[in-house]
Amino acid sequence: MGIFTFSGFVIAEDAALSDVNELQGEIDAREAQVDAINSKIDEIRDKINYYSNQSASLSADIALIENETALLDLDIQSTEAQAETKQLEIAILEEAIREQEANVAYQREILEEMIFELNKNDGIGFIEVLFGSEDFNELFSVVERLESVNAEMNTTLGETHATKQRLSDNKLDQEENLDELLVLQDEMEMQLIQLEHSAEAKEVLIASTEASESQYRVLMSELRQEQAYISSQLAQLHTDLEGKISSLDELGDATIFTWPVNGIITAIFHDPSYPFRHLFEHGGLDIAVPSGTPIESAAPGYVAWARTGRSYGNYVMVIHADGYATLYAHLSSINVTTDQFVSRGQIIGYSGNTGLSTGPHLHMELRKNGIPVDPLLYLQ
Repeated sequence: MGIFTFSGFVIAEDAALSDVNELQGEIDAREAQVDAINSKIDEIRDKINYYSNQSASLSADIALIENETALLDLDIQSTEAQAETKQLEIAILEEAIREQEANVAYQREILEEMIFELNKNDGIGFIEVLFGSEDFNELFSVVERLESVNAEMNTTLGETHATKQRLSDNKLDQEENLDELLVLQDEMEMQLIQLEHSAEAKEVLIASTEASESQYRVLMSELRQEQAYISSQLAQLHTDLEGKISSLDELGDATIFTWPVNGIITAIFHDPSYPFRHLFEHGGLDIAVPSGTPIESAAPGYVAWARTGRSYGNYVMVIHADGYATLYAHLSSINVTTDQFVSRGQIIGYSGNTGLSTGPHLHMELRKNGIPVDPLLYLQ
């Protein structure tokens, strides 16, 4: 039983421990980095709260957008550091798995040696050993050796079982870490899109106002007039078009709304981080899609109008049954005309970056009796 030595395994184990300690040191450094970033994030959020409570002005909006851009940049740095931490944790788990696999192999070798020892005198049973012994001392010696081998085998089997269990647990931990890493990567993709939009928002605001506080007030007035006009017209349009709206809907309900396009939501209803919230409340969803993506009608209805506005750029308003209406804004081109019936899923236009927009996307609104409501509560 003495033909195996532990020296090579100990050396390998020491090397693995050194690698793990180095990886753990890097993890500690990343966690310290995240703590430092979070401290800066708290400072930026205080500034955002300050400028959010200021009266609407060009300077306050620019300062707000600048700080929100800085916040997004810090969020991305934090997410990157967290993702790197997860990768390091996965590396440590992989090292632990390799070590445990080596343990299993080593225990298997020991078992094979024990089995060899037990069977090298194959064919000689315990009775033969008993009556072949010259004296009781030799007999006791044989029995003790057999008991020792049996005890060692039981110990080895137990250790192998425990090692395999730890191996299985570590693999589950690794899978969980990989899932968390994918979530962090998705978050980073979202943050990068928002960062692009936030950076563009400052340039859009400056260009729209010619960097003038007086022009800022003119823009605010125009945007509010546009909103007021839409709200005032919808009631009459519903009265005029309600009788025309067909019940020929494949879902059997003209007030069930389906998604007009698939994409990443970058701003929600009444989004508190919307860059132009001092100018007007964000009354819908922003869905990031490449310019030129087909936009579908969310339900059957009649096109109330297809026009161009200061805020919405090229946009389409569709009247549906029971006082509902949907609005699709910032289109690159429009595919329907006023007073035209559209079925669910019919292409009404193509996404773009027109109007007060920070990048290619669809702005979609859902209104009930002229008042914007949260589309997420209605979209199927």
